[in-house]
Amino acid sequence: MDLELQDLARLGRDVEVPFSIALDGSPCRIKRIFRLLPGRRLTALGHWRGRDVVVKLFMGTGAARYCARERRGVERLSASGAPTPELLGGAAAATGGRALLFDCLPHAQPLAAGDADGAMQAVRLLAGLHGHGLTHGDPHLANFLRSGGKLWVVDGDRVGRLWRRGEGARIRALVEFLAQLPPAPDLGLEKLLAHYAERSNWVADVGRMRRLKRLVAAARRRRVRRYLAKTQRSCTEFHTASNWRWRCLAKRAWRRDVAVLLRAFAQDPEGGLKNAEVIKDGRSTTVFRLKLGSSSVVVKRYNIKSPGHRLRRWFKRRALTAWRNGHRLELLAIPTAAPLALVERRWGPLTGQCYLVLEDKGRLDLAAEVSAQGWLPERLDQVAALLQQLKVAELGHGDTKASNFLVHDGQVHLIDLDALSPRRDPAADLTRFLDNFDGGLRAQAEARLSAAGLT
Repeated sequence: MDLELQDLARLGRDVEVPFSIALDGSPCRIKRIFRLLPGRRLTALGHWRGRDVVVKLFMGTGAARYCARERRGVERLSASGAPTPELLGGAAAATGGRALLFDCLPHAQPLAAGDADGAMQAVRLLAGLHGHGLTHGDPHLANFLRSGGKLWVVDGDRVGRLWRRGEGARIRALVEFLAQLPPAPDLGLEKLLAHYAERSNWVADVGRMRRLKRLVAAARRRRVRRYLAKTQRSCTEFHTASNWRWRCLAKRAWRRDVAVLLRAFAQDPEGGLKNAEVIKDGRSTTVFRLKLGSSSVVVKRYNIKSPGHRLRRWFKRRALTAWRNGHRLELLAIPTAAPLALVERRWGPLTGQCYLVLEDKGRLDLAAEVSAQGWLPERLDQVAALLQQLKVAELGHGDTKASNFLVHDGQVHLIDLDALSPRRDPAADLTRFLDNFDGGLRAQAEARLSAAGLT
C-alpha cells in the first residue's frame, strides 16, 4: 500500500504496516513503526534503495525545523565520540515532508530496566557527553540501544548544550537518567554515582550521595505523574474511546480485542462474561477468567451493591485507581498483572459498573505455595526485593495478604492494587505480610526481610 503524508495524518495511529512512502522519488517500504505522532513525526524501520534503514520522517509546518534540529543533535553526538547510529543522509517526501535515514543496528534492543551492567555503561556514556558540554534531554531507556555487544544512544532531537558546566547542572542531567531506572536497591545508585564521579574527576562523598538520592526520588515522582496522565488519553501506547454510555481505556496493542468485549458489553453487560470461569465472587468485586482474542485474561468486575454505593463510586473510582496503579508498577518494573483495558459503564459524566481487564498470571498464590511446600529460598528473596522496591518508590499496598502475591513463571507478582498509594505506610505492609504466617514460617520470613533491611 502506497501512502502520502496526508494519508498518515488522516489514519493517525490506526495506520497498518507494511506500507510504502516515497522518499526522493524512491519507495521506502515501512516494515515496523517505533513511534508515530500523527501529522508530526514517524520513526520506523524501513527498506529503501536496497538496504534496511531507520527512517525519521518529519511532517507538518515545522518539518524542516525539526529535521534540522535532529541532524544538529546527531552531529553533536558523533563529534563527542558517543556511539550513535550513522546518519546516512536526508531525503524529501512529497508535500513538504523531510526525512533522515540512519544505519539500522542489527538485533538492537532497548536498555532493559533491570540491566545493571547496561546502566553502568549508560552512566559512562553520559559522563562523556556531559564532559563535552552536551546533555540528552530525554534519556529514557528506549533511547539507549544494545547492539553488537555495545550500547548506543539515539534521538538527536533532544541533544543540546549543557549551558552551565558546573557540578549542579551535571548532577541534574544525570538524575534525569537515573530516574528512569526501577527503584531497586541492587541497581546501586552508590556504584553508579561513584562511576560517574570517577569519570568526571569528582569524589563520590556522602553529601553528594544524599543529594543525588533526594533528586532521583523527586524526578521519579515527576516521571510517574506524567506517565499516569498518558494512561487516560490516546497516545502511542494507549487508545481511548467514549460516548455517553461507555468509556474504554486500552493498551493500543489490545484495542481490537477489547473492542469485541466492549460491543458484547454494550449489547448485554454480562454477555461477555457468561461463559467465563468465576475466580472470586465477592459483594464489591467479582473476578473472572476468560479468553480474549488468543490470550487468557482476568476480568475484575466492580459491582454496585446499592444506590448509596453507586453514589460513592461516582467519587471514589476504585477501578480507575487500580488501572493507574497497575501502570505505575509496570513503569517502575515492579512485577504485577499488567492492566490491558478498563471498560466503564457511564451515564454522561457519572461512572457505573466497571470492568478491569488484566493479564492472567495463573492460579498459584503465595499462600497456597507456602502451605504446600514451605518457603522456597528464591521466593523469600523475590518477596524481599518486591517490598524493597515499594519502599524505595515510597508506595504502600494496603493489603499485603499472601493471596495477593501470585507466583507465575517462577516470579512473584503483586496484585489487587485498588488501595496502593504513596500516602500509605510501607511498614504497615510488612506487618500485614508477616501476619499471614505462624511459627517457623514467620521466623524464616522475618529473618530474610530483616537481612534485606526491611525490619
